[in-house]
Amino acid sequence: MAKWTADDGTEINFSVYGSESHKNTLLLLPGLLGSLLNQWRNFIRPLSADFRVVAMDLRGHGRSRNNADNLSPETMVQDISGLLDSLKIETVHIAGYNLGGYLGLMLALNQPRRVSTLMMHATKFYWTKEAVAKMQEQLNPDSMAEKVPVYADLLVQEHGARRWRILVRQAADLVAYLSDNGLTERMIAHTQCPVLVSVGDRDKMVPLSEALRLSRIIPNGQLIVLPGVSQPYRTIDKIPFLPMMRHFHTLDRK
Repeated sequence: MAKWTADDGTEINFSVYGSESHKNTLLLLPGLLGSLLNQWRNFIRPLSADFRVVAMDLRGHGRSRNNADNLSPETMVQDISGLLDSLKIETVHIAGYNLGGYLGLMLALNQPRRVSTLMMHATKFYWTKEAVAKMQEQLNPDSMAEKVPVYADLLVQEHGARRWRILVRQAADLVAYLSDNGLTERMIAHTQCPVLVSVGDRDKMVPLSEALRLSRIIPNGQLIVLPGVSQPYRTIDKIPFLPMMRHFHTLDRK
């Protein structure tokens, strides 16, 4: 584990795996309310045989701090870019789960020459008012502690007893912000890198129709549907997910 410090003094937690001799670097981004403690962990070792793997905790998540009063997607993208700059990584492949995929797409639009490929798994792109209201209802720390205490305990372990409630409230605000100020279809139609949209056939948050629409709007978009997989990260098995990642991020791009 290492730390990189953003311009506002926020410490971002990250780790690097694999040899620098690997020609390709793969950046792994966790999802909203996730961390390296429980997301991507099972994939890092096998992926590091083919890539130099960089994995990070998003601002305010896990062992990363947040000196700002909110979770700004623009600031989080700046964190990602700043970390890559500090590691002298000019081009990168990105695999993002949930919010991580969204941030990866933002980076690909902002710095098209930097992102070689992007995989977005279980990423919610279409935030309707109904979807936002439902998510904000779920992102209530008091309600979570009462109705889903096991999950609340997990958040305590990942983010700290004093921080998890703040993070959950900031996450609720972030969802509303994405609905009003997030990426649009017109914006992502200019995406230059190949993008693989990955979704589980049992994902209740990201319907197949939304994933298909997203993959078709992106010029070099592709869609893969994973059988028996829902939204939670723990439902993902290494097979076929791991071979799929290796194939997409390396095929004809070495």
